[in-house]
Amino acid sequence: MIITFPQNLRDMIAKEGDEFPHVEFSLASGAEQEFFKVHMFIPTAISASDGITYNSVNLGAVGAVAQTTTAAQSRVGRAAGLSGDKKASTADLISNVTKAFKTKAGAALGEAATIFELKSGLVVNPYTTQNFDGVTIRSFAFNFKLIPTSAEEARDIHRIENQFRKYMYPKNLGAGALKYPPTFRIRFMIGERENKYLPRIIQCYLTNMVATANSTGNAYHKNDDLGASPTELDLNLTFQEVRAITRDDLYGEGAGYIYSDDRENDGHVVGEQVDAQEAVRYTGNVARDTVKTLGTGATGE
Repeated sequence: MIITFPQNLRDMIAKEGDEFPHVEFSLASGAEQEFFKVHMFIPTAISASDGITYNSVNLGAVGAVAQTTTAAQSRVGRAAGLSGDKKASTADLISNVTKAFKTKAGAALGEAATIFELKSGLVVNPYTTQNFDGVTIRSFAFNFKLIPTSAEEARDIHRIENQFRKYMYPKNLGAGALKYPPTFRIRFMIGERENKYLPRIIQCYLTNMVATANSTGNAYHKNDDLGASPTELDLNLTFQEVRAITRDDLYGEGAGYIYSDDRENDGHVVGEQVDAQEAVRYTGNVARDTVKTLGTGATGE
């Protein structure tokens, strides 16, 4: 089943010839039949923040050897004890320079070098380079203002809010074990197709949710069997992708810059889903191993 908000979203899509854009939320892993797909209007200010982290590394003398010409390497090599052998490889030079610095250097050499730099105004090029460290895991924020125009839309808003809240949490399996929360799949749609002008998002966990009732007033709809529903709800959702992505997650193996259609590998494996009895065995084994590690001699069996 699909919940749409507003309710006339289906008609808007059909009327525009499948050209009305919207966003779809569904469960990807750990899916349960109780969860309905949610289709809503696309809120304003959708952004994708992509980030790569690098660390600065000073290569120093090793960098100097690796980047100098053959003639210069020969001079450095003679100073490092290679007898001016121009055929020596960069690896040989690096090895011998390192060895020379280790045997001849030390605190005295460092102090002498500092004094020389101060007097001459010359310093050794540190050969600073950037070292690739990793990919930043992306987050996506959706800020909805939901204002029902009917009692049925008020119930839909209530279901949407509580579906997101329910499935952002882990499930208690007993015996101290928790089952991973399910992952969400978010797709920007144009009719039944993905809208590739908007970000492609791999599977996500819902990491933060803020629901604010009646932010601009204090009115409620008529009482029903659940109570009195607020006349508006601000729903702010933050999702984080399950892992760091690579270029292949977005564009596949082909050339070009159009997002891939492949959704088979947009998640990660968190292990086999277990039942309550397996959870008891697992936590029991962990407790037993912990006791053994602490050296108490108990087995926990």
